[in-house]
Amino acid sequence: MIRLSSKKGEYGIRAVLALALHDRAVPVSVKSIVRKEQLSIRFMEQVMNALKVNGLVEAVRGPHGGYRLTRTPTEISLHQVLQATDGKGAKPLNTGPFRPSLHSRILSDLVSEIENRLVNHLNDLHFDLLVRRVKELEGKEAMMFHI
Repeated sequence: MIRLSSKKGEYGIRAVLALALHDRAVPVSVKSIVRKEQLSIRFMEQVMNALKVNGLVEAVRGPHGGYRLTRTPTEISLHQVLQATDGKGAKPLNTGPFRPSLHSRILSDLVSEIENRLVNHLNDLHFDLLVRRVKELEGKEAMMFHI
């Protein structure tokens, strides 16, 4: 089951977006991401490790080290990040030894259909779209002035 509200998923999306907004050749440190996003460094390190294990980011060692994306933002979907951070497993609706009732089966089928549509939609949402949205919003904020 995809959980859009998990902290790991949120941190993962924010981290990948932060990396997508930077030049791919220049690694970004975890400290700079958490400072800008005001997040927990310990938790972000766990999330970055999950992203690394799943091949979405790579670590660069050294005094100017950090992380960078292994692919372009057009090649990384929100679904991939959520799978990397939250895992894939969802328990079936009915785990008991008894045969589910007709109502339970209908509900289970409905939940499966909704989840499949959500997964398909998240697979279609790539980080290049989020990068464009961020830049549009930054452009709008730059045009605003205060008296």
